[in-house]
Order: sequence, then structure tokens, then C-alpha cells
Amino acid sequence: MAEVLNFEHNGITVNATESPEAMGGLGDNVIGLVGTAPNAHASIPKNAPFRINSFTTQALLDPSGAEAGTLFQAVYQILKVVKVPVYVVIVEEGATPADTINNVIGGNEPVTGRKLGLAALSSVPEDLTIIGAPGFTGSKAVAGEFASFGKRIKARVVLDGKDAAVADQVTYSGELGGADLGFDRCLLVHNMPSVYSKAAKKNVFLAPSSLAIAALAKVKQWESPGNQVTFAEDVSRVVEYNILDTSTEGDLLNRYGVSYYARTILGGFSLLGNRSITGKFISYIGLEDAISRKLVKAGQKAMAHNLTKSFMDQEVKRINDWLQTLVADETIPGGSVYLHPELNSVEKYKNGTWFIVIDYGRYAPNEHMVYQLNARDEIIEQFLEDVL
Repeated sequence: MAEVLNFEHNGITVNATESPEAMGGLGDNVIGLVGTAPNAHASIPKNAPFRINSFTTQALLDPSGAEAGTLFQAVYQILKVVKVPVYVVIVEEGATPADTINNVIGGNEPVTGRKLGLAALSSVPEDLTIIGAPGFTGSKAVAGEFASFGKRIKARVVLDGKDAAVADQVTYSGELGGADLGFDRCLLVHNMPSVYSKAAKKNVFLAPSSLAIAALAKVKQWESPGNQVTFAEDVSRVVEYNILDTSTEGDLLNRYGVSYYARTILGGFSLLGNRSITGKFISYIGLEDAISRKLVKAGQKAMAHNLTKSFMDQEVKRINDWLQTLVADETIPGGSVYLHPELNSVEKYKNGTWFIVIDYGRYAPNEHMVYQLNARDEIIEQFLEDVL
């Protein structure tokens, strides 16, 4: 007889499918620093990211014990506060300070195309959440380079302020800024903290950003580093601070997006400031970056699938389920996911483009507490009724 064309199989076929993969948490902080370490161990390459996650590997930045360069103390102070990966890019000290700054900014080597200085951080295998270069970011030119790079890789930037009086620092902060340029993710720090140096056998001043990077890394990406007690033993410039007074130097600095170290009733010196140079809460930037990075990673696995109804519904549900986990653990106060009702047009669909809307709320940091004290005659009347 002829072949039965509609025959498939006289037996059993088992097809198994998997539910959408869980998206997981938002991840922890990972720091990237650029700086100098002239006595670094030979095993640490120049102009290439080197991962440090312990005091053992941190000691390789200067096995001689001289604590030379900017990176030794910067990394040491971070690890004293929080154990997170710190990627360092060591650059050569130039013949002049300007030459060293050029090495920090880096770029691409013309002949080989090798990335140098700041640009080398782009090859870090983990997602950097905080970047800086303590001792080198106190000028508009370098600050702009780091702001731009931070915007590109979605990392917050901690910048050194000028070694200047409060009024001059406020003026300098006005020269920076612009969310489009990446400055909305930049935390600018005013004064230099001092810490004990075993090599110097006394306190030494560090760049303003040094301890602020540690404070920012200590909290979650969606939390503010403000009010964190630091290991500073003194500061280069004392800033007047009074939690009740809106006319202090500290309040003026914060008003212009500048953070600073000052003594508080918590003991020692705390980092005071919740906002970036543009006035945006730095915790808002951290949350936005963390969510964006997670969506990028999750979206990569879904690329090139046919845009069927079931696929689109599945992706919306997957993201929404994940968003609700952020609500449950109080990362965000609420959120929802849906297909955009207007942007999802026939023309866009035919071009393989579709739009998912993710609405979410953000917790604001406790920046201004207002206690309302009301003396009420009714309370006295009630008291007298009970007495008489």
C-alpha cells in the first residue's frame, strides 16, 4: 500500500517545557578605582583591572609597607568598612601631576587599541556600581570624564571636591552638573578626612572621596550613604553642622549638592549628604541602575524569540512577578508591568519592536524630620477634671 502521509508515530512522545527563569536579586555593590601604586607587586598588571576582595590581596598594592600611591589607603579604608569586590586599575605616576592625571583619564592606546586608565574599567567582568579615583577627581575636566563613563556603564561616581572654603566649594559645584552629562549620578565630597597611617606613624589626610566610597558601598544601592559614621579621625576643614539650624555651612553645602564630613552626636565624623550634584537623591540613581542592569540581563535571554501573544504575556508576567519581590522586601513601595497601550503599533511590531512599561515607586531617604509640638488646653482641662 502507499505510505500513510498523516501517520506520525505508533508510540509515546514526552515533551517537557520549563517555566520562565527567575530573575533573582538586584545584586551587591562592586567598586572600580583608578589610581597609583608605585610599589605594587609585580603580579598586578598596569592599566588592567585587578580584583581585590581581602586584606591579603590589598597588601599587594605595596608589599614594602610604605603605603605609596593613592590606592593603598583607599582600598584599605573600604575593606575596613565593607567586604565587597574592589577592582583597581593602576596607572603610572607621570613626571608631573598633569601627566598623572592624563594617565588616570586614559583612553585607547593608538597602536594596540588597549584600554588605559579609566577606560580599562570597561573590561571588568562584574557590573561596577561605584567608581572613583581618590586624589584625581577634584577638577571639572576629570569629573566630567568620570561622570560620562559612569553614565555609560550605569555606575555611581564619587568625586573629590576642591580643597577650598565652603563658599568656593559651592561655586565649584555650580560649575558642574547636568543630568544629560552624567552628573546626576555624582556624589561630590567637600573636605579631606584623616586616618592613621602605619607607614607615617601618624594621621594622614586622604582625598575627600576615599571614605565616602566606603560609606556608599556599605549600604544597598537603593539606600542613602548619608549619616554613615566613618573612620575619619579629623578633617582638613571643619564644617559647621547643627541638625536644627538651616543657616550652617553644612546646610549650605547640602543645598548645593555637596556632601561633607562633620561631627555628630553619633560620635566621630559622619558623612552628611543624600544627594548628587544635581540635587537628585543618590539612592534613586542606585535603584534605577540596579533595575536597569537586571532587565538588561534578563532581556538578553529573550532576544530573537517570535513575538507571539504567549511570549509577550509571559515576559510581562515574569517581570511583574520579579517586581513584586522587590515590593515584598521593601526595596520599592510598589510597581506594575504592562504593555504600552499607544507605542505598541502595527508598524513598530512589524519592525520587531515592542514596549513594556514598568511603573515603580521609590523610597525617599529620611532627610528632613518635622516634629509638630502642640500645647493643648483640652489636655489640661481633662487633667483638672480628673483632679477636682
